[in-house]
Amino acid sequence: MSDDPSNSETINTLPELLAHALAMETEAAERYGELADQMETHRKAAVAKIFRRLEQAEKEHLGELTEMCSKVDLPHIAPWDFKWRHNESPEVIDFTKVHYQLSVREAILLAFEHERKAAEFYAGIAQTTTDTEVQKLARQFAAEEQQHIGWLEAWLAECGPGDALATEDPDPPLCQE
Repeated sequence: MSDDPSNSETINTLPELLAHALAMETEAAERYGELADQMETHRKAAVAKIFRRLEQAEKEHLGELTEMCSKVDLPHIAPWDFKWRHNESPEVIDFTKVHYQLSVREAILLAFEHERKAAEFYAGIAQTTTDTEVQKLARQFAAEEQQHIGWLEAWLAECGPGDALATEDPDPPLCQE
């Protein structure tokens, strides 16, 4: 389970690449949606909007990917056998990094970090695979993630001083679920 390009376990078949991509896009769309819902609950509309826009982008990729996968017999991959470093895909934001007072800037930086990890994951596959079709598709997927990074960089450039500040809560909740 590693997204390190030097990993000896590489992806050398289109079905395996598509299975990984499908899992990554599904998890990313779901997580961005969950984070948007959570931020809406805490009346963080600007932060929720960022996560909602990313959820929609991931859902669009997921739709395209689902169409691609409909023509391929995908292997079943157990959650612990995916070739990424952690229990979840590189594109999924860890809930422990999110708090209910998250600023717009913090949300963008979190998303940026995970979109970068996704791009690196696909670039690593392109570098290590021995299959030219896998290499071509992995590069395409990395370019799509780079597009998200470009959006995030533009959004970050639009941030004002107030977007970097978390809101002050005089009566914080005891727990957040």
